[in-house]
Amino acid sequence: MSNGDMVKILPPMLKHWRKMLMGRSYWHAPQSLGSQFESHKLAGYFNDMKAKTEWQGPRSEQGFPLVDAHGELILFPTTLFQKALGHWDQMLSREHQREHHENEFLKLALWALKTQDAHGGWTIWPLLHMSFPSLYSAMTQGEGISVLVRAYSLSCDVRFLRAAEEAVRPMLIEVSEGGVARKVPEGVILEEFPRLQTDGVLNGWIFALFGLRDLLMVTDHPDARMMLKESISTLVKLLPKYEMSYWSYYDLTGKVASPFYHQLHIAQLSALELSFPEHEANFRRARLLFESYASSTPNKTRAMVVKLYQKLIKPPAVVVH
Repeated sequence: MSNGDMVKILPPMLKHWRKMLMGRSYWHAPQSLGSQFESHKLAGYFNDMKAKTEWQGPRSEQGFPLVDAHGELILFPTTLFQKALGHWDQMLSREHQREHHENEFLKLALWALKTQDAHGGWTIWPLLHMSFPSLYSAMTQGEGISVLVRAYSLSCDVRFLRAAEEAVRPMLIEVSEGGVARKVPEGVILEEFPRLQTDGVLNGWIFALFGLRDLLMVTDHPDARMMLKESISTLVKLLPKYEMSYWSYYDLTGKVASPFYHQLHIAQLSALELSFPEHEANFRRARLLFESYASSTPNKTRAMVVKLYQKLIKPPAVVVH
């Protein structure tokens, strides 16, 4: 990264961190285990996304959040899908506001339907001026599936189900061939960031798995079932590699998780523990370990210092806000 790029990226990154530490960041609102989540049926979402409905920034003519990326206002699929899932849970938990949240959810689900491309994906990286072997993100694909299957369950409109099934396609294709699946000796990783090298961002991988499981709640999709089985087994094998001696790793490249992502890992592991009885012991062990780390102020302080150092020596290519 050039000095000029550094100058551009540092101010929004530091603003991002300041808001996060003060508890005022839209992007880092706590995502505990979903309050309406039920492991045995399609109900509330796995993680609590309700805070994602409280967008305070600019909006499109349709009322959708416009995200600032490199000074350009864009409709970013991941942001819209998370907002939709937030409205879904608000719809389930607030009967007196059900109609409002149902309407907002369906508007976003229709947007997902209309913007899905011919390969079943939602283009992410060109919007951020980033270049990867794939246009897609496993996290976005998984969250898109979770939105679409809920829209199908609500409306019985088969278009939503067909689109959810189509959204599995990039998850079956290797990164080198334009998909988001990464074959490793342990099995298959679903990549949030489909770089040339293995990345393995933990939270994005798990969101992708959530999408596959949601689809299988409403239909039998052999490819989704196969991928879910293989990738969840891979995650179990690789979980120890996300464990530091005092905190969790954000990915498999040595990036330390921020406090927000460490807590998100704990919540996601709780959902996995409830959703996959055959792997319950593995997910519980990791969850309890991460919870013990989170309860230690010295551990948290150490992790924050290391994370800040990593961010300063290698800032992100883009900060959305």
